[in-house]
Amino acid sequence: MKLHVMAFVGFLSLQLNAQSDPKTVFDQKFPSHMVQEDLKMLKTGLEKIHPGLYRYTAKKTVDSMFTKVQSLSNFPMTYRAFYREICNLVAQIKCQHTIATPDSELLGKIMDKGRFFPLKIFWEFEPEKAYVTSDFSSMADLSPGTQIVGINGQSMANIYGRLIPYFPSDGEIRSNKHSRLQTGMEFQFWYYLLMDSSEYFTVELKGKDGGTFTKIHRAVTQEEWKRNYKKYTSHKNPEIRKYLDHYGAKERTKRENPIRYEFLSDDIALLTVGNFYAPNFKAVVYEAFKKIKDKGVGNLIVDVRNNGGGNDDLGRHLLSYLVDRPTAYLDSLYTNAGIADTTFLFKHTDKNAEWMKATLPFVEQMEDGRFATLPTAHQGLLLQQPSENRFQGNLYVLMNGRSASTTAEFTSVLHFNKRAIFIGEESGGAYHGGHGGDFAQLRLPNTKITVQIPLSKYVMNSKETKLIGKGTLPDYPIQTTIQDILELRDSQLDFALKLLKEN
Repeated sequence: MKLHVMAFVGFLSLQLNAQSDPKTVFDQKFPSHMVQEDLKMLKTGLEKIHPGLYRYTAKKTVDSMFTKVQSLSNFPMTYRAFYREICNLVAQIKCQHTIATPDSELLGKIMDKGRFFPLKIFWEFEPEKAYVTSDFSSMADLSPGTQIVGINGQSMANIYGRLIPYFPSDGEIRSNKHSRLQTGMEFQFWYYLLMDSSEYFTVELKGKDGGTFTKIHRAVTQEEWKRNYKKYTSHKNPEIRKYLDHYGAKERTKRENPIRYEFLSDDIALLTVGNFYAPNFKAVVYEAFKKIKDKGVGNLIVDVRNNGGGNDDLGRHLLSYLVDRPTAYLDSLYTNAGIADTTFLFKHTDKNAEWMKATLPFVEQMEDGRFATLPTAHQGLLLQQPSENRFQGNLYVLMNGRSASTTAEFTSVLHFNKRAIFIGEESGGAYHGGHGGDFAQLRLPNTKITVQIPLSKYVMNSKETKLIGKGTLPDYPIQTTIQDILELRDSQLDFALKLLKEN
């Protein structure tokens, strides 16, 4: 790749190092030939590397999208304008793991010196409404539940409509796109990158009494966000104090014990699975199911909300405690035939000969040139045998749009085998499998925008045909509302308990 780094990029790098505020890069213009070169590189990289490029979007459509952007790039483009086009192109592939970000140097500067919108937001959808959940501005005085009507003259519905097309998601799954607005500082990050990196924000607000008012907030750095957070969490108002203490305790528990279990009654257990990569995952799961069996518990709620995935092996491991017969998990895993062109792969991505040498023993090349993962290398390709302490009672699964990747595979297998009742939102990953495993980082030569491209296409062992391009659908759709948040209520868990009581 170094052979393709042009003098302008070196100049840009020097400029970046000299600038205290990375947002000035967004307005820098790239000549047409540089933009065209980056577009060509992206298209070639996707065609050679992505294992499911045309899984949801036809080749004719993909070609047409690139042609459209090429026509726009006949004139110089600013970094931000081009980055938007790249994000939109990548999102149209409809793969949640294919993501465009600034290069690591610029990204580091953004996270270190970027100044962000200072209000933490909770969104409701259909219709789109946004509410303050925490005020991390220097004033730190807005109450949770205050509605945000608009920012800098744009309604929140308009902001939603502009941001959503840039977010990648498997197939037609909307819940995963929505989750990118809800988690941590993601709204602030994407708003800064794609829409507005203003120093000040004029925010139109509506109080709980229905009255409207306007406040001007100064943008904050991450360091100021943390500092103002401490100020906000020391609030004296007893109602706000109760709210902050409740969610502060929940966040600490999630962070310290992502995999945990508890007994809600003599006959109901709750297993919370916050991720599929915790070092103690297998130990906690073993202990949980042994105690569930020893106590004779007949009802189990598995909570995989906000679990973005992790290690495939742990997904199938958890499944083994929930089935009573040998059960298929994955059907196949394979690559694009184009990665056999190692000249391109090694030259333009982070992959190299050493990586290829380490990978080859675990795959076999098919007649069409693709590489298929061997069952000896990925036990998810084998029938999953029930564990000794398997649970055979009534199973309920709580899920939402952040239940993606490995988590979506796990919910898909349970659903196809009619093993559980599902409550909450559509899962955030494709029912028939996504793309992932390992990833190549394709760095565009001039703008240095980096596009993460998954290397393996996952095909689940499901014969279901109605959910192509969708996630696992809930039997009982329950959306969390701002009232749930303010009243410290878990409406999805409450609904599961209500079902258990009725049954």
